[in-house]
Amino acid sequence: MLVKENLLIQKFKEQKKNYPPILIYGPNEGLVRENFLKIKEIFNQSSTEEVNFSGKLINEQPAILLDEIQTVSMFNEQKIIIIEQPIDKNIDLFEDAFAELPDQTLIIVIANNLTKNSKLRKFFESSSKYFSCANYEDDFRSNSQQIQNLEKSINKNLNRDIKNYLGQNLSSDRMISKNEIDKIILLYSENDQIPELEHIKLIFNDNADLGLNKISQLTFSGQPNRVSINLNKIFDEGVNPVAIIRVMLNYVQRIQTTQIALRKNNDFDSAIKSLKPPVFWKDKDNFKLHCKKWPIKETVLNFNLLVDTELNCKSDYNLTNILCERALLNIAVRGQKYFSN
Repeated sequence: MLVKENLLIQKFKEQKKNYPPILIYGPNEGLVRENFLKIKEIFNQSSTEEVNFSGKLINEQPAILLDEIQTVSMFNEQKIIIIEQPIDKNIDLFEDAFAELPDQTLIIVIANNLTKNSKLRKFFESSSKYFSCANYEDDFRSNSQQIQNLEKSINKNLNRDIKNYLGQNLSSDRMISKNEIDKIILLYSENDQIPELEHIKLIFNDNADLGLNKISQLTFSGQPNRVSINLNKIFDEGVNPVAIIRVMLNYVQRIQTTQIALRKNNDFDSAIKSLKPPVFWKDKDNFKLHCKKWPIKETVLNFNLLVDTELNCKSDYNLTNILCERALLNIAVRGQKYFSN
């Protein structure tokens, strides 16, 4: 059964025993982890035993899961079994094992993004006895909720420029966004200081002077040398290359949306009205140039390149910095001919 995260949390708060197995999955790894920890916190008591398996281990040792389920602890009243990165071959084992679950045993299955054709996803979502919770990348709406929560945490109102800035630059991954928001909370929660945009920029990893917004501007303005210098400084700060790629993808999508709107009405201000969040006023001139000078076919090429790069980064973490830099330099070098004057 597919359930939204809020309903999932509510159902578990009401549950006292006979906990249904849960699949928590999606491309938003930070949100997957956040919802997993919420469920774990609700379930956990002082006498809870925690057992962790990988999908690979279960495939290699098929009996290990059922053996663990049937093993009664002498010292703990509850048991939580966590299965990370399962594979489709595990499903037959799951069906047998889940039928044997004791009242006070919870199974949580954690996975990355799963397609609609995933056998694992179909297994959980087609049964009323199991829960499935999808965690998609954060968008303007979910970022707006995070900003509201930030205001509550610091007990201060943020002005419109700060809200637009954060809405545009919060990562699509919840964990990365949370790290940045926590820095803001630390700065403003224990004093009467009024939040200012320039202060937010200085502590916000994605958009300090050497941050991702600057990288976006340099990349799409055809400045490969400056891209390389600033990108390596960002790498030194520990920024995840996948987060960089996602910021670039978001920027390309905004260019593409505006270019399509400009075909219907050659008025830039009208074309960007539908963008959520709105274009930050200091970036407006550069964004206009990027929309006007990059041909639409090149924008599509940039998008496809970044999508492929993100997939390649996730499949080989040892090469993420190299793959990210190669993609951005590819775009910047091709952009030189449009911004040579």
